[in-house]
Amino acid sequence: MSSECRHYRAFGLGWQSALPLPELREIAGPGRGDLGSGGFGGGGTGSDVVVELGPAPAPDAPTVVPGVRAAPDLFWMEVPGVVRLLVMDGCRMVVEPAAGSVAGDVRAFLLGSAVGALLHQRGALPLHASAVELDGRAVAFVAPSGGGKSTIAMHLHHLGHRVIADDLCAVEVAGGRARLWPGLRTLKLWRASLGAIDRTPDGLEPVLERMDKYRVPLDAPAEDRAFDLAAVIRLDWDDESGGGPALAPVGGAAGVGVLVANTFRGRLVAPMARGAAHWRQCVDLFAAAGVFVLARPRALDRLDAASTLVIDRFGDARGDPG
Repeated sequence: MSSECRHYRAFGLGWQSALPLPELREIAGPGRGDLGSGGFGGGGTGSDVVVELGPAPAPDAPTVVPGVRAAPDLFWMEVPGVVRLLVMDGCRMVVEPAAGSVAGDVRAFLLGSAVGALLHQRGALPLHASAVELDGRAVAFVAPSGGGKSTIAMHLHHLGHRVIADDLCAVEVAGGRARLWPGLRTLKLWRASLGAIDRTPDGLEPVLERMDKYRVPLDAPAEDRAFDLAAVIRLDWDDESGGGPALAPVGGAAGVGVLVANTFRGRLVAPMARGAAHWRQCVDLFAAAGVFVLARPRALDRLDAASTLVIDRFGDARGDPG
């Protein structure tokens, strides 16, 4: 397999893959990750994660939801007509595409749910978030699907602030410090969001074959290094007050609750026996970076005002994010 493999860097890890993964940063040869303090990086030589093509039969493991099984160090997923995925021990991913499946659809589930499961297995805190670099630090935006994470990241990128990760962020908290690693080198944007930056879907690959949402390659992705995490910002809609956007801290248990609720594939925490560790990670992340809420109108022409609030609050690396 090695003669046909490609090598990548993403989420602070070295990847060796038999499947082309253009959303990741390709490198010349094998590499190891540097997520060492939390125990989910590696040292020495070789790759942290190997992605191979092959049979991925359903394992003997509890069912989480239909088509998904999980246990400590084991995750299996079947998307009928698209792919079966098996993730083991935080280091091995087996991909079994269905006959006639679309390569982009296969990658969508591999680089979403399967990578989220792998990060859980490696002891990371995976957030359902998009992150942007502001003066050398990361700011992560969390929200349910369709809540505008990628859209505000796209707008900040358009203003000259580099995107670090979209939709899925790998976070490590240790010694009172929170750090976030670069993820996918694309943004997933709906057609309407593309219009806000005067782009059309022409020439862009859809996230899924029948979805009006597209992969937008980043023209200037973030550096391949860990970024100190300055804040986690929950995005809320506010179409009724009639005022401009507002940014405010979320305190105490409510702030920790935001992190718990926005953990990527949080349903895997219990079957993977990560309950206590995951809770501690959320508490420590809240203490290290803080949680805020950004309420803003849905109108895309109001993005400038919302982005300005974020830049003014967190854009100076010398400032106090607390």
